[in-house]
Amino acid sequence: MSRDEARHAGFLNKAMSDFNLSLDLGFLTKSRSYTFFKPKFIFYATYLSEKIGYWRYITIYRHLEAHPEDRIYPIFRFFENWCQDENRHGDFFDALMKSQPQFLNDWKARLWCRFFLLSVFATMYLNDIQRSGFYRSLGLDAREYDIHVIRKTNESSARVFPVILNVDHPDFFGLLDVCAENNVKLGAIANSNTPKFLQIFQKLPLYASTAVQLVRLYLMKSINTAKLEGSVR
Repeated sequence: MSRDEARHAGFLNKAMSDFNLSLDLGFLTKSRSYTFFKPKFIFYATYLSEKIGYWRYITIYRHLEAHPEDRIYPIFRFFENWCQDENRHGDFFDALMKSQPQFLNDWKARLWCRFFLLSVFATMYLNDIQRSGFYRSLGLDAREYDIHVIRKTNESSARVFPVILNVDHPDFFGLLDVCAENNVKLGAIANSNTPKFLQIFQKLPLYASTAVQLVRLYLMKSINTAKLEGSVR
């Protein structure tokens, strides 16, 4: 996994050099404090990171295979092998968690799995909607792209997590849309000439609205994967 990620980083560094950019993350080990996380949290987060990465990359790759005129940079030609790396990493953490059933089989695991699924999905959705121009340059609609990726990642997670989110609930993506709209408004406020102390009061209702939507999403009845027909556990 380390070898694969190092190769990915090498691709990105080479690509950025074409635009006279470089990235050195070495300073992080000197300027950032370390935080301890329980292994199960690392397993949940890494599994979802790798699986959602797979579905993001393979979706872009398949779209560009069908529409080569939208391939704006050569690095997209390598996305198939790249995404298979991500998929393999996710499968490793799938097997790792199944070998440690105490990470999956109690009520706390159900609550944490819901939390991590929602956190990963909401973070991606808000970021991508805010940067929809990039996806337009690839011939993709950011919202439709994210909905597809979320559905596929949620389906993949059913193979290991005890619960998944009900992304087919009629309110699911509507609530995420409210969060995304709030996020865009927050960015507009931050970039305005309004004094900072007034910006705080302008942002508070938006933060509160986003928090309410996320709580509503978290409290939606989840899907018990053990009851899914054909689910492979």
